Amino acid sequence: MSSNEPGEVGSIDIGPGTIDPREFQVQPHSVEPDYYLAVLLLESTSDDPGHRPLYEESFVLVKAESEDEAREKATDHGKELETSYEDEHHRPVTWRFKELVEVRALEDTTFDDGTELFSRFFRDYSAYRSFNAEEP
Repeated sequence: MSSNEPGEVGSIDIGPGTIDPREFQVQPHSVEPDYYLAVLLLESTSDDPGHRPLYEESFVLVKAESEDEAREKATDHGKELETSYEDEHHRPVTWRFKELVEVRALEDTTFDDGTELFSRFFRDYSAYRSFNAEEP
């Protein structure tokens, strides 16, 4: 061995080549990815003067090693959802990623029937109802 200190790892001289014992050491495994739920907000726009903005709240499952990575992946996914097209009346419609609303680690990843994926608490029921009310 090229090192004379006890406990140190060194190379073994075997002639026209060397073996480095560090190459055979077990490497620490990367962090096991977790599942996150990301809430994305998209907005439709149009140059048409009669266009009323439409918003879509999308709940997306993300697998990542950290919340930061989950946020990055969710943002990238939101940007990939951006699109433009003509509606049935040949008016231009554009969907844009507006905001990453929230990212949460999922506590239960068994994904069985009835597994809760997302919940929110609120105090103003009338505001909640007005948000979910069907438009006339």
